[in-house]
Amino acid sequence: MTRALQLILATEVLLGIVWTVLAAMAHGAGGLAVVGLFFIVYALFAAFFAFAAWAWWKYPEKRRLAGWIMALPFVFWVAPTSIRALAGGVLSQNQLVGAVFAVLLAAIAVCWFLPRKAAVFVPDFLVRSKLFNWLILLGVLFGWLFMVLIVIYLAHSLEAGSSSTDGGMALAYAVIIASTYLLGLGVLSFGAATWAWLSLRGGFEATARRLNIAQLVVAAPGVLLGALVTAWLAGQGHL
Repeated sequence: MTRALQLILATEVLLGIVWTVLAAMAHGAGGLAVVGLFFIVYALFAAFFAFAAWAWWKYPEKRRLAGWIMALPFVFWVAPTSIRALAGGVLSQNQLVGAVFAVLLAAIAVCWFLPRKAAVFVPDFLVRSKLFNWLILLGVLFGWLFMVLIVIYLAHSLEAGSSSTDGGMALAYAVIIASTYLLGLGVLSFGAATWAWLSLRGGFEATARRLNIAQLVVAAPGVLLGALVTAWLAGQGHL
C-alpha cells in the first residue's frame, strides 16, 4: 500500500506541475488546450482522491501519505492563478526559469534540513534498491574516471600546442573545458550527496546504508571542487 500511495503521489505532483505551468503560461487560443488538459488532469486527480480517501479510512498508519494526495489537487487548483498574480500576468519564459530555480533550491533545502518531510515524496523502494544506489555511486565514480581521461587529453593537447603559436589558445580551451566539466561533476556529486543524505536521514528502512555512506564519501570531493570552480568563475566575472 505504501508503494502504491507513493507512486500516486509522485504522479500527482508531476501532473500538477505540468498543469500549473501550462495554465500559468497560457494566453489567447492556447487557453482552449489548457481547458482540455484541466478535465483530463482533474479526472485523474478525482480517482487519486477517491483511492487516497479509501486508504485513509482503511489504513490509519498511511494517513499522512493519503492526506497529501487528497490535499494537492486543491493546491494545484489555485496555483496557476496565484502564479499569474505574482507574475503580473501571463508567466513568461524568463519568469518560469526563475521559478523553477527557486523551487529547486527550496526542494534541495527541504531534503537537507527537513529530510523526513521530503521523504514523503520519495518512493521507499528506490531507497531500498541496491541496484539503484549502485547506479548512483557508479555514476559519480565514472565521472571521476572520465575527468582523469580529460586531464590526460588536455595535457597532451597542451604539450602539442606549446611548440606552436596556438599555445595560448590551447590553454584557454583547456581551462574552459576543465571548468565546465568540474561544474557538471559538482552538480552530479551534489545530487548524489543529497540522495544519500535523504536516504540516511529520511527515516527509511536502512537496507542500503553502506552504499549511501559511500555515495557521500565519493561525492564530497566533487561538491568541493564544484564550489571552488563556481567561486573562481564568479570572481572572474563569468557567472
